[in-house]
Amino acid sequence: MRFAFFDLDDTLVDARSALRAWSADFAAEYVVGREDAASDVFELVDAATNWPAFVADARERYGITAPDDQLMAHVAAVYPGKFVLEPQVRHGLAELRAAGWLLGIVTNGTTLVQQAKVDSVGLREHVDVVVDSEAAGHRKPDRRIFDVAAAELGVDLGPHGWMVGDRLDKDVAGGAAAGLRTIWISQGGPDPDPPRDAAMRPTRIAASITDAFAIVGGSGPA
Repeated sequence: MRFAFFDLDDTLVDARSALRAWSADFAAEYVVGREDAASDVFELVDAATNWPAFVADARERYGITAPDDQLMAHVAAVYPGKFVLEPQVRHGLAELRAAGWLLGIVTNGTTLVQQAKVDSVGLREHVDVVVDSEAAGHRKPDRRIFDVAAAELGVDLGPHGWMVGDRLDKDVAGGAAAGLRTIWISQGGPDPDPPRDAAMRPTRIAASITDAFAIVGGSGPA
């Protein structure tokens, strides 16, 4: 059975734009006395390893007294609503499913936030499984998160499947470790020199998610 896994953030949806918009809301709610509050929040959250780490950093940096669960509730309630599912993504996924492909999302992040993003933009109806790293107990590039995704999808890992994403170190390396063909989305930038680490060398390079859909849909057996 043909299948493809897709990363979520900055692959199927524009996470950086959503994060900037959310940062402005968070700054207005919780940060006092800084003219550059929105950009400072964005830089802080962008550098954080995960949302709990950001919450801890933000409490210290801005002197926030609200409890952690309140701050995480703000993230879960507001941040997912900043995402947009572009028509070409919806169309591309629909075309692949109509052609018989099984589709999954494999994403690093907390269950609360990642699953809320998927539901906020209506992605769940366009894929067969959604696996986040917190629920799976493993993060990309660990191949075990792909084992979980494959089990949920009902497929065997191998070169008949694809992993598509924007991160060489997470999506490509992880997909390769799981025995999948890989597509790195370069976001329209110039093709890079081949990584020294062979595990991070994608099978194909796509300038956009639309191009990635075309590569997957036009592919035959490995």
